[in-house]
Amino acid sequence: MKLIVSLLMLLVFFAGSAHAQNEENSCENVKIPDVTPGMFECLKEKLQGYGIDVPPGNKGELSDRGITGSFEWDGESNLTLTITRKPFFISCQTVGKEIVRFADECKSL
Repeated sequence: MKLIVSLLMLLVFFAGSAHAQNEENSCENVKIPDVTPGMFECLKEKLQGYGIDVPPGNKGELSDRGITGSFEWDGESNLTLTITRKPFFISCQTVGKEIVRFADECKSL
């Protein structure tokens, strides 16, 4: 479960370069509303706890274990995650659900 979460978390804050994007393995953006500064920091800390290098600031690219993507937080409440590449055996629907579940864990703290 921890491996799946870390893979999907990568999806949350992850990005590869434009030439690495694969249309078949990319997903629609995942938008998470009502993300407070504390929640955003919690998400970043949790990812780092899984061994994922998270860049400083409100936007960036991440990649780990076959998942690449990007994140952008507007600094107030809206977090957008873009998955540009993922393993074929993980559906975009699964990725979206896991990202929301992961974010909900930080909302409840």
